[in-house]
Amino acid sequence: MVEQKPAADTKATPYKWIATRIESLDPYKDYEEIVRLSSCYYSNDFINNLMYGVILPTLLKPEWAARAIWREDGGKMLHRANIRVEDTEHYNMTWLYYGPSDKKCQDAIEFVNNYHARLEKVTPNCYGHNDDYVYTLASAALTGDRFAKRLGLPRYTRNQRIAHYIFYREMSKQFVSHHPGGERRPLTGFPESWEHAEKWCEEHEKKPVPKDPRSELIAESAFEQFGTRWFPRGLQWMGRSIQVSLIQPDDLKAIGVQDVYPWTRAFVIFFMGWMLWLLAFAPDPSPNDSIIEKHERVPKEEKKARLKELNQADKMFCPYFAAKYKDVRPDCPHFSKLAEQV
Repeated sequence: MVEQKPAADTKATPYKWIATRIESLDPYKDYEEIVRLSSCYYSNDFINNLMYGVILPTLLKPEWAARAIWREDGGKMLHRANIRVEDTEHYNMTWLYYGPSDKKCQDAIEFVNNYHARLEKVTPNCYGHNDDYVYTLASAALTGDRFAKRLGLPRYTRNQRIAHYIFYREMSKQFVSHHPGGERRPLTGFPESWEHAEKWCEEHEKKPVPKDPRSELIAESAFEQFGTRWFPRGLQWMGRSIQVSLIQPDDLKAIGVQDVYPWTRAFVIFFMGWMLWLLAFAPDPSPNDSIIEKHERVPKEEKKARLKELNQADKMFCPYFAAKYKDVRPDCPHFSKLAEQV
């Protein structure tokens, strides 16, 4: 269960308290708090949406992953792009804030398990790949450290590495893969340590897998959603440029996504690293100002208004994306089918 620590007394909270608190904890016992402190105080809707589009393409390489997400009609990536991001953020932040020992986290995982079970009936043989689940969880443990390395920022401390590994190992015990006839199987083969997770993920990323052009559509949909949500008309191309620049070129090539110019990539990486370096000198948020707590304090009427706004954005996004990409690959039926949405 989530407990408020003494640092939650905002009057006594020092200017910079998060790193000190993390290093004062035992990562083998306090791994949930360390992950919460590392993940939930520096996040906001913009950062989470940015990372959604950076991480998603790394999970799209296999044909079955693309088929599961895009299906035949574009799925939520086309018809509910903004709501999909909102739902993903909600579940990710719930897991990260409460941790695998908390019932709220367990209920959220069970909801996703049940949702995948229903989808397995819609797109059979897409949700039974054990190593895909293991990779998603193991790579999630590494994401913050990998991202920091890419931007030239300080990497995870020993406490953070141990805590993130244990956190996602415990999470993996609650997820299941889905098979014909409604069979569910516990995940197996989760890496044995942080170092093993690094090696395991690198090897998994090199495995040859059957490809599908829908992977490209999914990635471009994520980039376009980010651009249209956060940038004004005329500057929405910046959203794609930022996200693509933060993805490894090999990952883009594997799913057929066109890379940005090398100078664009270099500039974005430099600028993002510089901005985050500057933010490191700002005061840490109050102990009661994690993103989950902020969301939970939002009045119901404001939440309804936000949902209405996102639904309206999705109604405009579908024809916008379809018109922009329907002729990109005339030889591909999945691209050509977008003409039906214009």
